[in-house]
Amino acid sequence: MTPEEKHLWYDFLKKLPITVHRQKNIGNYIVDFFIVSKSLVIELDGGGHYTPEQAEKDEQRTYDLSAMNLTV
Repeated sequence: MTPEEKHLWYDFLKKLPITVHRQKNIGNYIVDFFIVSKSLVIELDGGGHYTPEQAEKDEQRTYDLSAMNLTV
């Protein structure tokens, strides 16, 4: 996990009274965090995601996951 993912996990998500999965395989993607009971995907995209090419891939990921009735 990145430092940002560790911070979110240890300071917040781990303490939630619901199950949160880390690094979960969903379709062709590995999402940072997934809350099944809420159909919620949490992605923390760092500096490497600021290129036009990566932004396009991230947009496609969001589209694909949304097509699975997941909120990103």
